[in-house]
Amino acid sequence: MQDGDCAKKYLLFLYRTGKLETVFHNIKRLGGFFVEKGGVQSLDRAFQLLELLCKSPDGMAIHQLSELTGLHKSTVHRLLNTMMERGYVRREAETAIYHAGMRICELSDYIQQSLDVVALAREPMERLSRKTGETVHLVERDENEIVYIYKVESLHGAIRMVSRIGMRRPLYCTGMGKAILATCSDEEVLQHWNEVEHVSYTANTIVRTEAFLREIRHIRQCGYALDNEENELGVRCVAAAIPDWQGRVSHALSISAPLSRMTDERLRSLVPELLATRNEIAACLGGRTT
Repeated sequence: MQDGDCAKKYLLFLYRTGKLETVFHNIKRLGGFFVEKGGVQSLDRAFQLLELLCKSPDGMAIHQLSELTGLHKSTVHRLLNTMMERGYVRREAETAIYHAGMRICELSDYIQQSLDVVALAREPMERLSRKTGETVHLVERDENEIVYIYKVESLHGAIRMVSRIGMRRPLYCTGMGKAILATCSDEEVLQHWNEVEHVSYTANTIVRTEAFLREIRHIRQCGYALDNEENELGVRCVAAAIPDWQGRVSHALSISAPLSRMTDERLRSLVPELLATRNEIAACLGGRTT
């Protein structure tokens, strides 16, 4: 990574975490790195300004943008005016604070509509299945259920999962469903729990409220969910939720295998590969993971 890239990432990190004073203190030392070499300089500068405005819910004044980018105020003003004409930036008349414009939302809607989750996830899922030798699932939430929308079968063909594309299962008794629910607020989790019938599909299905809430808290701490034969006897899985570009979670990914191959040690060993693939798919959707 170039020094300029490191400086830029450092300044943006400080800005995102609210440490504006630290940013301003260091800007004179690091700001020179913000001028990119090659390409169209004015276009690069405009994108710098636009990215800062998109990440600032309260908007920013010209002097703040100038200090953060190292650009002269007149240059910032000229670029902002050009973007205002196109609807990418708007200005509050009373405060002279600039915000990202609605044109960004319009374009993001077009981009989101063009995203095919299965198409984006197919190759990473197939790589994950080849690497682990196990079945990999992708699901989408539909109210209180998950729907299987893609599946890569295990290389061990002797034992096949009963899951199939289009199959529906409740959120509460599957690893992927629990992973999705764990990203919701406590109020949303309780609302879901109170809306559904709690059927014991196996002896391991969690049907008691306190036990389920404890499970959700554990998933939040771990960053992934387990299905210990809660949906299907003889099958265990490890799952992770996939955030999209708006931070919403409607999809989840899992690795599933028969109990004979899915020991506790094996489950733990699969987590890094699962999370790496989840992160790759999330990045394609514009989502951020922690």
